[in-house]
Amino acid sequence: MADFNWIGEQEDLTAAALTVRAQTVDPTDDGQLLWDAFFPRQDVDSVKFSEMTDIDFRPVADRREWNQRGRLIPLKTPPTREFEMTPIEAYFTIAEREMQHLEERTLGNEAAFQQIVGMQIPRRTDSLVQADYRRIEIEAFEAWSQGTITAYNPQSGSTQVVSFGYDTARYATAGTAWDDTSINAYEALIAWLESSIPYVGSFAGVMLRLATYQEILADAPNKFIPDSALGLSVTRRQLTELIQGDLGQEFTFYINEKTVEPFTDGGIATSAAKVWPAQHVAIIPNGERVGTTKFAPVARAMELARQVPGAGIDIRGVTVYHEQAGNGRELTVEAQINAMTVPNEQKVFVIDAGV
Repeated sequence: MADFNWIGEQEDLTAAALTVRAQTVDPTDDGQLLWDAFFPRQDVDSVKFSEMTDIDFRPVADRREWNQRGRLIPLKTPPTREFEMTPIEAYFTIAEREMQHLEERTLGNEAAFQQIVGMQIPRRTDSLVQADYRRIEIEAFEAWSQGTITAYNPQSGSTQVVSFGYDTARYATAGTAWDDTSINAYEALIAWLESSIPYVGSFAGVMLRLATYQEILADAPNKFIPDSALGLSVTRRQLTELIQGDLGQEFTFYINEKTVEPFTDGGIATSAAKVWPAQHVAIIPNGERVGTTKFAPVARAMELARQVPGAGIDIRGVTVYHEQAGNGRELTVEAQINAMTVPNEQKVFVIDAGV
């Protein structure tokens, strides 16, 4: 049976070549992923890093008597949080059973075997890269909407929820769900938006799910027809115009129904999941930047960059490695990235609207 010793000798299949290719893959999956828009990449020097919380401290000086000192302005030190990220990694294997089928398909022709496998590896590696970026996507929106990151153990399927420890006032739950008949969802939204100003200042819009949006749309007053007794609902465009008029500013709804397929246990079972949690509405600050995604060096990328100095390897980008096992009966290809999304607490204001 053929082995995989030839992989390292084929120029476009070396770890360095696959890494360079992986680092050209679109991190947004052709616009399907949104993490980069709200949490742009920021390079850091280590998987351990500190994040200093911004503070809105605006002291005011006082008048003083002649020959006296004025107002002392103390140094106000913002809180600092310490983080250590663990790697994000996906892999695939070409194992003995698949090799058996390939050998049968090629009738033992080594050149044909290598051609088929050689065509598969880059394409399958691209899928690993996108899987890594989807993990960033899920964690970015969980961190924003709930102030937590859920770490999954890919071997056991166990989970651990880690909290950022943000001010609980920034994460509210509606006392009465916005779809309750006693509540007008449009008025509840306006009141909540106005309550966000002391926390985040000016804003550009909100992130929410379609069901929440539809409830707001259904409850919006129709000021565009002379006789409100007609009971006609406003259109989506009119809803935006209505809010802009009531707030006196530009405003946009970002309806997020993006779906990915995370694994549900330590095996290969997956389940479709929305990246934005149901019922949650979040303020989008002006400029849309809610925080950053930290990209730290990958040790193996640093090793590859030393081995192939002219390859242009980004030591903080996705890194691809492959290895053989079982006396050449199995090939494993891994794609690793060291990245973690951290929201800016001063830009976070979220409510669970109950719908």
